[in-house]
Amino acid sequence: MDLLHLLVDNQILALVTIMAIGLVIGRIKIGNFRLGVAAVLFVGLAFATVEPQITLPPLLYILGLSLFVYTIGLEAAPGFFQSIKTTGLRLNVFALIMILVITFVSFGLIKLWGIAQPQGVGLFTGAMTNTPAMAAVVDALPSFLPEADKATLEMPVVAYSLTYPIGVLGVILSVAILSKIFKIDHDKEAEDAGVALQKLETHRIKVTKENLPSVTSMPFRFNLEIIVSRIEHNGKLFLPEPHDTVEPGDIISVVGTAEEVDKAAKLIGEPLPGDHPVHDENLDFRRIFVSSSSIAGKSIRQLQPRLQGVLITRVRRGDMDFVARPDTVLQLGDRVRVVADHEHIDIATKLFGDSYKGISDFNLLPLLIGMTLGLLVGLIEIPLPGGASLKLGSAGGPLLAALILGAVGRTGPFVWQVPFGANLALRQLGITIFLAGIGTTAGAGFAKALQDPTSLTVIGIGAIVTVLFSLMTLIIGYKILKIPFGQVSGMIAGMQTHPAVLTYVSDHTKNELPANGYTTVYPMSMVAKILCAQLLLFLLFL
Repeated sequence: MDLLHLLVDNQILALVTIMAIGLVIGRIKIGNFRLGVAAVLFVGLAFATVEPQITLPPLLYILGLSLFVYTIGLEAAPGFFQSIKTTGLRLNVFALIMILVITFVSFGLIKLWGIAQPQGVGLFTGAMTNTPAMAAVVDALPSFLPEADKATLEMPVVAYSLTYPIGVLGVILSVAILSKIFKIDHDKEAEDAGVALQKLETHRIKVTKENLPSVTSMPFRFNLEIIVSRIEHNGKLFLPEPHDTVEPGDIISVVGTAEEVDKAAKLIGEPLPGDHPVHDENLDFRRIFVSSSSIAGKSIRQLQPRLQGVLITRVRRGDMDFVARPDTVLQLGDRVRVVADHEHIDIATKLFGDSYKGISDFNLLPLLIGMTLGLLVGLIEIPLPGGASLKLGSAGGPLLAALILGAVGRTGPFVWQVPFGANLALRQLGITIFLAGIGTTAGAGFAKALQDPTSLTVIGIGAIVTVLFSLMTLIIGYKILKIPFGQVSGMIAGMQTHPAVLTYVSDHTKNELPANGYTTVYPMSMVAKILCAQLLLFLLFL
């Protein structure tokens, strides 16, 4: 008990202790299941249940949440607006329908069990793990119960704290169980969706076809993800220039995945044995780190005037290699593969920076400016009927700002993107702090719940709401709408607006599908649940 008293008196010690124990437990595997960073939430819950006075400053874990969603938004931004133009609208309509369905299901369950209206709405916001929705209910409740005492007005908060942990665990278990039942091959899903880690290869192709387009336009004319890195003409090797063409007998080196290169060979000529062109002592290739802030946030097309005599063939971001295209926007921490003569390759090295230390010592100012803008957006109140108001809050605001700034890339001297490694580190730190704080907040009400039959009923109905919502969304999304399971799992994390679920799913899929699903539906889900919580409150008082 001395340890518990020590944690009560030292909040920072309590924070790091909960984080450390949670991360250790999160690594424990039972079969193929492990909680990952989500275990921090339940460790915080357990500590606060045993000793309710163990608390963390709200400012601390709200900052953690804002940091997490902001870095997630930055990473997802380039693909977010592209998805909106294609599948994003369909996914958001599906998410909205499911949120509306579970709202009316919750109304029926609350009425059926005779739960008090304030308690019932709090139950709903906890089961859907949405703090802004709960706050909106607390603000609106006095207009429905003007004579209510303090205990009645606190009912939504108490019910929220009881069902919130189940709202996280229920979704994680639903995803884990259905993943096993459906025998999901996450690698195959990622490959089919085009987000898998694919090995790039270089193959030589002898040109046999006539009247081919210029080598720089071949990728677009043939609709292939390739790039021509070298041309062999009459025994001489040189870099392709814009508008260069080839003729029968020439040999070109083509970079791309094995499948894309095979398609190119059929359209251009015949493949030759060997992966590399004939040796030419004048040409060299090198992997270079992008560490210069003057380069980051710009497309290869924009940089072309400064890259005379240099060809970028590949870009490696994190663990993913992809073919360099004119519209590819470079980010701090990328590694580019360039082909050039010895003189120009040294010039390219200086241009890109090639400094690992420079990547690690990134500029925090754009990150802080972006988060400030996001938090200000989150404070904007949108009036709603009945005197209530809608705010995106400390999660929705930073996410919206990150999606916009991440897509913009840079504004003048400010590079909005964060180096890949730093992004992952900040994201992990943010989510761990947030889960430790929210766990201790919810845990205080658990001790009383174990002795109160009404509270146990609230927890039970909250579990039904969470699991039913998760199963319906996962099954309909995957089986009927044919959305990849990894993506629909990310969607349910976004619809729950809870990062722990996203972290769990991402740890198991090890690809970008969950993050794509999460960021696509998160902003709409945040707004929809705030509105639906108030709709539910209105219906219960009819």
